[in-house]
Amino acid sequence: MRVGRQAIHRAGGGGVAGYELLFRQSSVDTLVDEAAHEAATAQVISAVFGEFGVANLAGDLPLFVNTTRAFLVGDIPLPDDPERLVIEVLEHVLLDAEVLAGIVALKRAGYRIAADDWDGTRSRDGLLPLCDVVKIDLSAVGHAALPGLIADARRLSPGVSVCVERVETAEDAGLAEAAGAVLLQGFYLDRPQTRTTRTLTASEVTCLRLLGALASEADTGELVRLVSSDPGLAMQVLRMAASPAGVGRPVASVSQAVVLLGPRKLGSWLVLVLLGGASRASREHVVAVLARAGACALLSPSSRDAAFTAGLLSAALELLGGEPADVMRDSGADPAIADAVLRGGGPVGAALQAVIAHERNDPAAALSTTHDPYTVSRAVLQAVVGARAVAEAMSDER
Repeated sequence: MRVGRQAIHRAGGGGVAGYELLFRQSSVDTLVDEAAHEAATAQVISAVFGEFGVANLAGDLPLFVNTTRAFLVGDIPLPDDPERLVIEVLEHVLLDAEVLAGIVALKRAGYRIAADDWDGTRSRDGLLPLCDVVKIDLSAVGHAALPGLIADARRLSPGVSVCVERVETAEDAGLAEAAGAVLLQGFYLDRPQTRTTRTLTASEVTCLRLLGALASEADTGELVRLVSSDPGLAMQVLRMAASPAGVGRPVASVSQAVVLLGPRKLGSWLVLVLLGGASRASREHVVAVLARAGACALLSPSSRDAAFTAGLLSAALELLGGEPADVMRDSGADPAIADAVLRGGGPVGAALQAVIAHERNDPAAALSTTHDPYTVSRAVLQAVVGARAVAEAMSDER
């Protein structure tokens, strides 16, 4: 998912007042019809309030989001966070009675309204009294017309904040400020920045949550519930349990499969799923992941299963990308496990950091964890032997 963000500045060097969110799909981000606009807005909003997080993109400043008719009349819901959103009404939206009533309802709910690309068209006059912000595209209206348009906007909506867009030069900024604009947006002040994050599929989210549950030593009922929530994954777990790599005999239910596999085999299978299966993941990659987990278990004799799964979780963070703290939060792992994986906290975290240090050929880092490099090396070599056997058996069943 790619989301563009451009700052909106206060005139006179007053700093950033907010950010406009921009849809970014390809090198030419052209939206040809209403359906495309609606899809773009939905993707931007879901990305901002889901994958990216509002605070990560804008701190405590407002976000300006382009909206179409379906959002304005309530056919498609907006996030229930009116303090964070400024609703931009696109210039092509027909301002009939239903749309205007929808805008009134949004204002009553606490959302702020902005008229996008206002150029003085008389058919849009009814929108202005409902607006908190009027945006004027300087490249579209020209320098000469700008003062009159700002005056018209303030006549129709006294007290409205005028934002001049496409401010490309110092001359543009000076003209806009002299004409009465209080907000400025454009390349002269700030170029759009594109933020990218990897969106997890439903199966990946389920695998991640299962790993978090395993690491937190959740009960069988919770594991079964999570596996059963994804029919495709449930079928894979059933097949895995019945295969020679599992228990080698038919199983009657997901619950039985989870019990018979046990936490280590189930966790190893989940990481193989995240890797994309034997057809896409190299055998050595699978071995490396399983060896990390196995070595963590060997170095943590009092909590072997939790340490094994913590090793798998740390590999999952690398596989899935994104902000590690966000991915770990999505896993639902308890705070102690999250601390072990993210910061090396506790005995499990120390073991994990020692194994990662060995992978990176960093003996000094291993020593800092209280595990001597020789012991870590032996644990890793022992784990590699077991990992190769497990990877081979599991891959043959994929």
